[in-house]
Amino acid sequence: MHSTPAPPSRPKLKLPTWLTVVLSVFAVLFILGAVFGKQAPTPEPVAAPVAPPPTTSATPVPVTYTVDKITDAANIELAGSDGSHRTVRILGLEVATGNNCYASETAVWASNKLASAAVKITTDTTDGVALALSDGTDYATAALSAGYARLSGNVVSDSLRTAANAAQQAATGLWAEPCKGVITAPTPVPTPTPQKETPAPPPAPRTSEQAAPPPVEDTPEPEHVYYKNCAAAKAAGAAPLHVGEPGYRSGLDRDGDGVACER
Repeated sequence: MHSTPAPPSRPKLKLPTWLTVVLSVFAVLFILGAVFGKQAPTPEPVAAPVAPPPTTSATPVPVTYTVDKITDAANIELAGSDGSHRTVRILGLEVATGNNCYASETAVWASNKLASAAVKITTDTTDGVALALSDGTDYATAALSAGYARLSGNVVSDSLRTAANAAQQAATGLWAEPCKGVITAPTPVPTPTPQKETPAPPPAPRTSEQAAPPPVEDTPEPEHVYYKNCAAAKAAGAAPLHVGEPGYRSGLDRDGDGVACER
């Protein structure tokens, strides 16, 4: 049995050396490009955090007050700039009211100080408030210093106590007569002091120089004899004229001694 002869093998194709070198270089470049030339993925842009809008906290406008009504020197009504209305008591004050001693003087003073005045609440408690006047003066201190109020018992303020003590020691306002610090009773009426009648001095005795001239009787003159003046009487030869003689009249007797036209 004859075996089939194997087909003749094809001769291997041999590339030129230069081509082999070129292909080898391209192969190396391809590998290097695959390893090192791969670009990193471009990161997506991250949006910047949006800052929240600034919170504008509006500063509350302070409320200002005006005195709307004065009940007495320690109790008033205030009208606020925000439309509010408050009835307040002044801390530290005890004042006379009604017909009590020094009430009318205190009411006039409080009206002059507070009527329609702009005030500021400096202390606000459940027991009352402290007020400052437009010039910065503390109202309670002014009332105590001038003697228009007494210090209430529940106050521990040194400044108010000092003002009250100074007024009391100086006997100012309600601490003077007739109240003497008592403002819960009517004004005492002073008892009039009876005045002694002074007898009239006796009349001074008359001296000789002060002796009254004797009364001159006005005797009616005869109607048929009349002298216009002493010159006429002298011209007629009738001077001097005595009382009762024709032509005598008191108008010619200047010194009233009863003899007319004696000179």
